[in-house]
Amino acid sequence: NIPIMYATNVLGGLLFFLPVLALYFEKELFTATNVAIIFAVEAFAGVIFEIPTGAIADLFGRRKTIIMAQVLALCALIFLYIGGSMEMFVLYAILNSFARSLMSGTNNAIIYDSLQEEGNELYYKKIIGVYEALWPLGASIGSIVGGYLAKSSLQLTVTATFIPITIALFLAFFLKEPSYKKEGHRNVLRHMINSSKVIIHNKQLLVIAFVFCVMMSFGEFPHFLSPLLLEFKEISIEYFGWITALTFGFSSLGFYFSHDISEKIGNKNTLILAAALSPIFVLVATLLSGIQFVFFWTSASIYFGIKNPIISHLINLEVNSSKRATVISINNFIGQLGVSATMPFLGYFAELYTIQTAVQLSAAILLVVPFILLFLEDKK
Repeated sequence: NIPIMYATNVLGGLLFFLPVLALYFEKELFTATNVAIIFAVEAFAGVIFEIPTGAIADLFGRRKTIIMAQVLALCALIFLYIGGSMEMFVLYAILNSFARSLMSGTNNAIIYDSLQEEGNELYYKKIIGVYEALWPLGASIGSIVGGYLAKSSLQLTVTATFIPITIALFLAFFLKEPSYKKEGHRNVLRHMINSSKVIIHNKQLLVIAFVFCVMMSFGEFPHFLSPLLLEFKEISIEYFGWITALTFGFSSLGFYFSHDISEKIGNKNTLILAAALSPIFVLVATLLSGIQFVFFWTSASIYFGIKNPIISHLINLEVNSSKRATVISINNFIGQLGVSATMPFLGYFAELYTIQTAVQLSAAILLVVPFILLFLEDKK
């Protein structure tokens, strides 16, 4: 299963429209607020789908859930290609969010359960770091190619994306269902409630959930609307792909080296350091221009990459296999809830002032995260 998951994650990152998605929306929807609304709809849909899809993966199987996610990703891409109106983009956002929710938690669970089946679960943090490094690696390649395609047509970037998404769907059929402890029922609501209780009665999971919520609420805005900031900095569109590729490339390095760094200085210390440096680099970038801006803006993502495998590892230490995907999904649900609440506000703030000011505000708020992490237990 691991090689197939690796391959599908690379292919999943080959979204050639990524460096220009905000511009693609803005071309049809005209304002930054409307663009932010689309991203907010996607986040809100994630709020609705996140926990039930985790329960589906736990109760009905990891393999079926991943196949369903790939099918929905392909359907979402069709609506993105049609575009032309708020309605089409909203349908894209909802279906894409549904697909991502089905994968969220399920991918971590199938990897952990596959390793546990072989008695190799101690390697999870290393394996998940490599796995999560592969998506931004694919996104880096896709962004470079997409930047050149965008010079001809923004829609061409969407058309080209059908190729890797279709291949990823084909590969998903070769996955094997790992053995794991299942509940003796298939009541999704009951499973969601029981999994929620696991988090409520666990201080470690509560701290992680709160931290993840803040990071998502104010960390996703600069990521989603980065093309608008690049435009504000008067950077030519032909360089958007390279800059986006650098961003994903640095995050890929972060994912890859997360295990090694955390083994040397500890999970908690690594999280605190990464959570502090990421917004600092973003703030410094907004004060600069040209190549200096590009360096600080893109390299900030290495700290994003460092954080995620550690958070995933710490969650897995607290839950058993029967509720694994659902607990991870609940954590992601809390993050998506934060994004849906803050994205329209930050989009409006960007119009009221500038996109740069809005990014500075979001980065400044993220500086509270290292202090929240002090309440985390440093477990291995």
